[in-house]
Amino acid sequence: IQSTPIKWRLSMQHFFNNGPQATDTDQPTADSAPKPAVEVSDSTADLLPVDEQPTDTAPVVADPGLAYIFEHTRGRKCLIFSNSREECETVTATLRRYCEARHEPDRFLIHHGNLSYSIRRQAEERMRQSEAALTVCTTSTLELGIDIGRLERAFQIDAPATVSSFLQRMGRTGRRGAPAEMWFVMRENHTEPRALLPETIPWELLQGIAVVQLYLEDRWVEAPHKRRLPYSLLYHQTMATLASGGEMLPPELAARVLTLPPFRNVSQDDFRTLLLHLLEIDHIQRTDRGGLLIGLAGERVVNDYKFYAVFRENEEYTVRCDSEELGTIVKPPPVMSKIAIAGHVWEVEEVDYKHHVVYCHRVGGVVHAYFGEEPGDIDNRVLERMRLLLLQTDNYAYLLPNAVARLADTRRLAARAGLGLRPLVPLGGDMYSLTPWLGSYAFLALERFLRLRCATRLGLSKDFDSFRPYYMRFTMQVPAADFYRILREEIARPLDPMDLLYPNEMPIFDKYDETLPASLTRKGFAYGVLDVDTMKQWIMALPD
Repeated sequence: IQSTPIKWRLSMQHFFNNGPQATDTDQPTADSAPKPAVEVSDSTADLLPVDEQPTDTAPVVADPGLAYIFEHTRGRKCLIFSNSREECETVTATLRRYCEARHEPDRFLIHHGNLSYSIRRQAEERMRQSEAALTVCTTSTLELGIDIGRLERAFQIDAPATVSSFLQRMGRTGRRGAPAEMWFVMRENHTEPRALLPETIPWELLQGIAVVQLYLEDRWVEAPHKRRLPYSLLYHQTMATLASGGEMLPPELAARVLTLPPFRNVSQDDFRTLLLHLLEIDHIQRTDRGGLLIGLAGERVVNDYKFYAVFRENEEYTVRCDSEELGTIVKPPPVMSKIAIAGHVWEVEEVDYKHHVVYCHRVGGVVHAYFGEEPGDIDNRVLERMRLLLLQTDNYAYLLPNAVARLADTRRLAARAGLGLRPLVPLGGDMYSLTPWLGSYAFLALERFLRLRCATRLGLSKDFDSFRPYYMRFTMQVPAADFYRILREEIARPLDPMDLLYPNEMPIFDKYDETLPASLTRKGFAYGVLDVDTMKQWIMALPD
């Protein structure tokens, strides 16, 4: 049986948020003539031109990227995917203002996980109406599963973290015989004239191209990420087993829980540590005959209707500097990380998980605003494909003129600096950037390895900035050749992943991490989150 090729309509455009665009330059670019979006065959990669004209006109002073979306959504049922709740809110409010400025009815809805059920349901019901030419601005909540009727087009603002997310989002469109259709809109601020090299790289554009190419070239999609030591899930399954099965002796409970596939790496000692802790905090209790039951405190947990939702909900943390309250964020970053809030940059000193308070002090510099949204588990292969983009000269038919010009300019810049060929690039004086092209958790392991294991020998200062998972910027007192040698020497010494945790750090990643004993929370992060093996391989392959 010969299957019918699956067709995609795919385009990717780049916009600077203000000022001249990438095509407004005297620099020649390869193949920079305007090109339409293309139709891509999922099985044969045939590229066919698809012309598309605007159906509306944005206000003259509109944000270029959002104006592009505004002008190509009228009269169609569309989704606009953002990578964070904050951006989703901003995009929706901005597009609605454009409707007001044009004296048009509001045609934009919003849908994300922090909205009330009634608002989300209203958006879903209005989109299900076949005659409604409306657009929903959303995050991952409409990535799959929820029926909102036949959609004609999806827009993706900046790059999704994964290939699977790209495919799922594009797959929401193109039902009933029409091709799936995705328009990437990559947005970027112009950098200051004195900006350092890494700040001038359009990381989102590179990541977006890499995500698309990995599927088109290799049909590659990320394997499901499995935590080696999922202690949060272990707590959940232990409590659920006791809640449903009643009193059990510890060996019986262990036989029921530890034989489940996710817990194949969990030892009997770790399970014993968990049970003793749960007895101490009254989440379980021991009967006279030695059996275990749900305790009084545990009853409140398992009887909550949210208990069987395994994934962690967003909880706000107050950010304070001394006695001053700066605002709130969700899912705070680790100690020594930097956050942007209230118009300044702050370094995290302490996180009080019990009272939901983040303590920090003010520092200089500029970082992206952080309200708790993670960039996602970006795979090592995505970063490696981004690196190859800088070394190749290929152009891609789905890139529109601004994106073509920006990619060409980035390749010239990278070639002059050696970015993509060597990870450590001098920025002037004793300042360097390190671009390891590693995925999220290998990058995080390397960052901690540098700061906790190598800082003294490298002479690293406190002026250490990390832009995960793209690059780190720091000052050090040794030359580049010694940097590579020191890293190889240090990785050759025995390294326990627990050594990559800061003193008294409690890295909360999953829903029930706060309920675990501190020893298991730290161990779960060190052995189950940090990709130490990939980091070791990367260091051993460094040049002499």
